[in-house]
Amino acid sequence: MTSDMDIRGTASSDAGNRAIGLAGVLGRQQPALGAFSVAGFPDERAGVDVLVAYARSGANLLEVGAPAADPWLDGPAIAAAHRRARRAKHGMEVTLATVRQVSAITGKPVVVMSYWATVLAYGPQRTTHDLAASGAAGCLIPDVPPEDVPAWATAAARAGISAPLLAGREASAAELTATCRAATGFVYAPAVAGQRTGYSDGLDLEALSSFVASIRHAAPTTPVMTGIGVSTPALAASVVRRPGVAGVVIGSPLIRAFIDGGLSKAAGLVAEFAASIAAPR
Repeated sequence: MTSDMDIRGTASSDAGNRAIGLAGVLGRQQPALGAFSVAGFPDERAGVDVLVAYARSGANLLEVGAPAADPWLDGPAIAAAHRRARRAKHGMEVTLATVRQVSAITGKPVVVMSYWATVLAYGPQRTTHDLAASGAAGCLIPDVPPEDVPAWATAAARAGISAPLLAGREASAAELTATCRAATGFVYAPAVAGQRTGYSDGLDLEALSSFVASIRHAAPTTPVMTGIGVSTPALAASVVRRPGVAGVVIGSPLIRAFIDGGLSKAAGLVAEFAASIAAPR
């Protein structure tokens, strides 16, 4: 198992490395692997160590969940992580501290995943400013109301961070086009329709390919990341070989692995996912 001393002992040398930008990670020939965890889970200190270990196990994009009272998109595993962080009264301040440390130690792009209610409570302008100051590469919000998307994207751009958006599988053609054209950094495309994170009953890869093609038609130059339902390394390998998919974000399988076997097991699973998608597209 990677110890706290192992993880933090080389922080100064890692921090000296040049950070790899989000565009650089998603623009490579190699598919990107994003690893997700909730800030403050299982506690504030260990939450940083988890993400650093994921980076050192092969993740080249780190996604930090801002603890939320109503994580409606998340299934049981991630929702439980949100509840644990919230019980410890962790919120945006812990999220910012996590981003600051993980970004500095790993030199890899860190994207915050937050619900709109959390952003509103903290203040959209303040959110973008403080995330940028903490070293975040972007902030993915899956439920920005359509009428608020332009102002949110503008605030993110002014702060110097990306504003990825979730493309709904059930959205109308007009809604999908508007979302994809407004998103910056990447478009997040659920691998399955109508499910929460943690879904593991298989994927319709042809339907996913068709959906990604629609996204690419609307926003040809914006990378597409996918997740929700990508529950095994074998599925990840299949997904990243679909045309137009820049990479996958893994969350629930890692939370479950951490709960079952600690950091060693979760980091080992990250390494398995990284190996599974290693072949160039």
